[in-house]
Parts: sequence; structure tokens; C-alpha cells
Amino acid sequence: MTKISHITSRLELEGITLPNDFLNQTIEVLTSHESVRGFQPKPLPEEMFEAIITASRSAPTSSNLQAYSIIVVKNEERKDKLARLSGNQNFIREAPVFLIFCADIFRLKYVTARQEYRFSADTLEMFLLAAMDASLALQNAVVAAESLGLACCPVGSIRNDPIAVAEELNLPKGVFAVSGLAIGFEREGVRRGVKPRLPSQVTVHVETYSRDDLDKYLNEYDQTMISRRTYDGRRVSLAGEPEKGGIEYGWCEHTARRCSRPETIAVSASLRENLKQILKEYGFSLK
Repeated sequence: MTKISHITSRLELEGITLPNDFLNQTIEVLTSHESVRGFQPKPLPEEMFEAIITASRSAPTSSNLQAYSIIVVKNEERKDKLARLSGNQNFIREAPVFLIFCADIFRLKYVTARQEYRFSADTLEMFLLAAMDASLALQNAVVAAESLGLACCPVGSIRNDPIAVAEELNLPKGVFAVSGLAIGFEREGVRRGVKPRLPSQVTVHVETYSRDDLDKYLNEYDQTMISRRTYDGRRVSLAGEPEKGGIEYGWCEHTARRCSRPETIAVSASLRENLKQILKEYGFSLK
């Protein structure tokens, strides 16, 4: 088997050369991101953690509503419980800090009532706004942590069992856990290298959306992922149906199977399928 070298930068991976004037430490950190799932049993220095949280809180927020909250979890028993609720992923237990980024309109409702007004922002837009605020805060935390030499991994499976997570974290109505983030010092040997992304011609559009040469670029990406043996041992089952003949198993086949079988996207997909109802129960309106 051909050994895949662990390329640590997307610039190197895609052969992109930038002039020194535009290649600063921030760009280097952003283009070197890799989700890491293995941590040393080593606590974060308090000042380092404060730098990450302050950077996270400095993220853009719509209309300065700051419709998010961050739950900091260091307690070993609680991390174990959240790991079990998030697909039983052991790296959550290993990480010295597990952050949960929440969409939070509880505080907005509280302030509105305190100022003696009626809260009328029960809309889908308000949920999207709060979820975006939480996501931006998470991304700032990722960049800050990695700029300090730490490793991290976002955890979308915190949404596998939102009711149990809300109970564990004592989330009031109007607060919903959007994503977790494990942060720590990485264990040796856990990195696999920067993962190839879809070509920019597929995801970056100039002026208007373009579908030009879509199949060409998808096929090229498929071949890249096949050559890297990305999906060896990770094929999505067809649930008793016979395998298709002559189909190469790359990103397109893997992605299509996952989208045709939602349970392969989330271990507890039956719970995620009820997110709309759960969101309503927890104080969000999607009208």
C-alpha cells in the first residue's frame, strides 16, 4: 500500500503559493486546520484557556444580540456522560476541556420581559440567528486554540440526544446545544494530515451560482479520495440491497449513501429527526 504523507497545510496540499505579504500566521493557522481526536491527560493553563474564551466571545454577532452561550465542562463524570450522549466518542473524555456552544434566546426573552415588553421574535430567523452566533463563537475558539498550539475537534453529535444534554447541562427553555468542541494537547500519532476539500470551482462561485463542469470536478475529487483510501472500512451499507456493479466508492457514492440513509449521518438519527419538535419544546419557534 502506498503510504500517504501527512500534509499539514491546505496551501501545500493544493499547490497554492501566496506572496509573503499575504501569508501571515493567521492564514497559516486557518489553512492548517485538522480535527484531532486524541488528547493528552494534561490540563490547559488558565491563562491559555482565558485567551481562547475571550477570542471566542469576540466573534461577530448579529445586531449585537449575542444570542449564544458557552458551557465549559471540565468535570470528568460530566464529560463521560456527554461522551456517551455524543456517540460514545472517547476523545471527549480525554480532552481536558469540552465546550458546548448553544443557541440562546432565553436571555433575550428575559431582557424583553424585564424591560416590560412582549417577546415577539418567535421566528425561524431568530433560531438561525442564534445558531449562527453560536457557530461563529465556536469557529473563533477553534482558530484561537490552534494558534496556541492546541488541537481541537467540533462535535456535532452533541445533538444526538438534545433532551438528555439539556437536562445534564441544566439548559433553560430557549437554549439549545448546537455543537461541542473538544480542546487539548494532542496525543502523539493521532494526526492524519489535512483532508482534501472539494475543488474551489465547486464551492466558490463568482457573481452567480455556477454548475459549469460540476461532474468533471466531482470526478476529480472522487479520484483523490479513492487514491487516499479515505473510505476503506467506512463504507455505508445498503441495508441488505446488493452492491452496485462498476461503481467506484469515493466521496460521491459515500455522500449519496449517507444522504439516502440519514441514520448514517447521526448514530441517534431518530432523535435528530425530531429536532423540530424538540426545538419547539425548548422555546424556539420555526414559523
